[in-house]
Amino acid sequence: MTESADILSNLTTDDIYLFLDFDGTLVELAPTPDGITVPADLSELLSRLHRRLDGRLALVSGREIATLERFLPDFPGDIFGAHGAEARRNGTLARHALVGSKVVADVQTRARKDVAAVAGLTLETKDTGAVIHYRGAPDAANDALVAAQGIADAADGMELHTSKMAYEIRPADASKAGAVRRVMDDQPKGIRPTVIGDDVTDEEAMVVANERGGFSIRVGDGDTCAAYRLPDPAAVRRLLQDLTAQGAA
Repeated sequence: MTESADILSNLTTDDIYLFLDFDGTLVELAPTPDGITVPADLSELLSRLHRRLDGRLALVSGREIATLERFLPDFPGDIFGAHGAEARRNGTLARHALVGSKVVADVQTRARKDVAAVAGLTLETKDTGAVIHYRGAPDAANDALVAAQGIADAADGMELHTSKMAYEIRPADASKAGAVRRVMDDQPKGIRPTVIGDDVTDEEAMVVANERGGFSIRVGDGDTCAAYRLPDPAAVRRLLQDLTAQGAA
């Protein structure tokens, strides 16, 4: 694993826009989405970092914005939730056109039925779709995949995506990569995107960072296009603390 010092030798607070995933990146994963523990000092750390970066800090998560706001009520930066299907930018909330649609309702209805038929599967519903989790039943991974693929295939404008021990059906045109592009298109020349994440869904955002001359950091194991790797969320938080201190020097 990469040491924070190696990463800090290439990062400065002067010219980066920092994009952070949440689960598995800032906080440890948990058996259920609501079972995570948010470190007591995380909110203040992110606020200090936001100030140090002159506002160039965003959360880009599969979580819905309302959930992220519940876990981090004082986060001052922009938030992209539901893999970019929601955006809170400069305090203004924008949501995907499929939110509240019959398409999403039908996805959730079918997902409830399919999950109930397989012991150990759990369902997470979002306003933008549904997530079938098999963390509690690893042997049911194929059942979860078959169910999710069938649901996605039958839903106009929706698409299947893989994440850690889960399959998500969400709008086909929503992505973390798109969120990074939107932000960076508004930035002045010389600002470089830096993406930190732990999952397959973060890799596409890392590709954008790499293409635009920025940085990418993978948290934990797994194949990656990232130039750097950190072992766990605790190491990420240490890096952010060091980055904040570096900027103050």
